[in-house]
Amino acid sequence: MIFYISLIAIFLPMIIIFPIKIVGKKNLKKLKGQNYILACNHTSNLDPVMLIVKLRKHFKLVAKKELFKNKFASFFLRQYGAIPIDRSQADTAAIKEILSALNKKHSLIIFPQGTRAEYVNITDGEAKEGVAMFSIRTNTPVLPVVFNKKIKAFKRTKLLIGEPIYPDPEKKKDKQYLADFSDEIVNKMNQLLEGEYTHENERF
Repeated sequence: MIFYISLIAIFLPMIIIFPIKIVGKKNLKKLKGQNYILACNHTSNLDPVMLIVKLRKHFKLVAKKELFKNKFASFFLRQYGAIPIDRSQADTAAIKEILSALNKKHSLIIFPQGTRAEYVNITDGEAKEGVAMFSIRTNTPVLPVVFNKKIKAFKRTKLLIGEPIYPDPEKKKDKQYLADFSDEIVNKMNQLLEGEYTHENERF
């Protein structure tokens, strides 16, 4: 209930202050009625908020545990479906909660880089394999999306949505497939940015 009330309250001012055009809505429609993992690049603290506002969907969200130290903030983050994760180690409790959420058919937002980055494209070795691992283990499709530039007030930004990527359940235990599938997800995300910039790693 808190999620929907707050979404209504912030929807109008957020779309006015941060104008974002969605490109590729047809790809989103291909997942109608299904849960999925939304994999997005990450350059701003506004990214998760604007994904929820623009897509108008109640996602689960992986967030660093430091954000949950304040009880007030923790309460609202939990209402928004945030799952705390310790980025300094293999957080088995968070991994179990994420897998459980996907198995219960919740959709999930994950930033493959794990933290904010300087550039909109994802460089070699920057992305973690978590998105691929969660997708393979739960047979959940991945929806690659990217912001074409850092979100700024009163500056138009595009949210580019790619075609869903489906894991091969027959290769669940293949370690090489995990790496290959992770690379495929990142490549699909970077391909969405092709034509948006003339120079690789262009700064904001």
